[in-house]
Amino acid sequence: MSEIFKTTSTEEWQRLRARDITSTESAALFGLSPYVTPFELWHRKRAGEIVELEPNERMKWGTRLQDPIAAGIAEDQGWKIQRRAQYERLPDRRLGASFDFTILGGDGGDGLLEVKNVDPLVLRDEWVVDDDEVEAPPHIEMQVQHQLMVSGLRYAYIGALVGGNRAFLIRREPAAEIHESILARAGDFWRSVDAGNPPKPDFSRDADFIARLYRDVRPGRVIDVSGDAEVAELVAGYRQHKAAIDEHEAGRKEIKARLLTKIGDAEKALGKGFSISAGAVKSTRVEAYDRAGYRDFRVTVKKSK
Repeated sequence: MSEIFKTTSTEEWQRLRARDITSTESAALFGLSPYVTPFELWHRKRAGEIVELEPNERMKWGTRLQDPIAAGIAEDQGWKIQRRAQYERLPDRRLGASFDFTILGGDGGDGLLEVKNVDPLVLRDEWVVDDDEVEAPPHIEMQVQHQLMVSGLRYAYIGALVGGNRAFLIRREPAAEIHESILARAGDFWRSVDAGNPPKPDFSRDADFIARLYRDVRPGRVIDVSGDAEVAELVAGYRQHKAAIDEHEAGRKEIKARLLTKIGDAEKALGKGFSISAGAVKSTRVEAYDRAGYRDFRVTVKKSK
């Protein structure tokens, strides 16, 4: 049986989410989330931190456009909808969910409407479209199944507006095998958190988070790693990459200088298939020092049609 909370503030909502695996985080249990890795999710839940997704411009506009998109879908379908402004959780499973809208008294009673604002290129690359059959990316499909499990409702629709003028509706009903998988993975996850046994990091995807995780130092502490062959190998690799970056940066500066001698004091130069912008940026006083003026230099390559 789920618990229902009518949150009155963002802070209260965030506190509730921090103690659960939410519907937007569920895909991370399977390594399917584009936003958070299993390693980062483990450490954030262990610390009781909120997993905040850094929104890009498409996500920001998707949030801003949720209400008009939902209203348009409801009008086309003859539905009555309302904001589902509540947080629900399965306390014994430490699973929770927030929602977009409730479809009131639809086919099969009340249901969920999850709204997505989708870029046409994202639809092409990440969604499966076969004539009238549409399948959302795995993390969205997982999100909706998680919401159905927590809410106990009998159906949900993913309502996607593509490019501002094309709407897709995907009906989903509870999938018992997916729910069982989420419950099993969540159980393993929380047991590992309680036991202090984190998953192995994906050093490529987790690099920025690991840098933040180990940002604190103990002044004066020195350790001897001379006997660790892996550390020596990693240091050599780090120096190799650093040398390559320095070489590329030196080459970039040289080419920039050569281009500046070609365009002189022109603010912009146009070529066949490219443009060069080199406008002057005025000096700016920043706090206690003056930042010298510089030329804003960019090379833009036109996309081939």
